[in-house]
Amino acid sequence: MISLLGTLLGFGTSIVPEVLGYFKQQQANKQELAMLEAKAKYAAQLSELKVKELDAQAEIEETKGLYEHDRSIDAGGFVNALRGSVRPILTYLFFIAFASVKGVMIYAMIENQNIDWVTAVESAWDDETQAIFSAIIAFWFGNRAMSKAHARISSKNG
Repeated sequence: MISLLGTLLGFGTSIVPEVLGYFKQQQANKQELAMLEAKAKYAAQLSELKVKELDAQAEIEETKGLYEHDRSIDAGGFVNALRGSVRPILTYLFFIAFASVKGVMIYAMIENQNIDWVTAVESAWDDETQAIFSAIIAFWFGNRAMSKAHARISSKNG
C-alpha cells in the first residue's frame, strides 16, 4: 500500500512541472498576442497619421503652386490683368443676375399674389436656391473649410 502511494506520489510530482509549464506557456502566449495586437493598432494609427500628413502636405504644395502660377501671370500687362479679372467679374455679374431674379420673384409674389414679404422670401429661398448658393460659397471659400469639415466628420464617425 505504501509502495502504491509512493508510486502515485512520485508520478504526481513528476507531472506538476509539466502542468505548471503549460500554464506558464499559455500566459506567455496571451501576453505575446496582446503585444502583437497593440503593435498592430499602433502601426494602424501611425499609418493613418502619415496619410493625414501627406494630405496636408499635398494641400500645401497645391496652394504654393497656385500662388506661384498667379505670380507668373502677374508679370504685367493689360492682358494679364484682364485674364485675372474674368472669373471675379463673371461671379459678380451672375450674382447680380441671381439676386435680381430672386428680387423680382419676391416683388411679384408680394404685388400680384398678395403674399406677405416673409412668406415670399421663404418661397424664394427654396432647396434649389440653397444648393446653388452653397455651391458658389463652397467654390470660392470652401476648400479648406470642406477639408476641415470632412476631417471633423471622419473623426466623429470612426
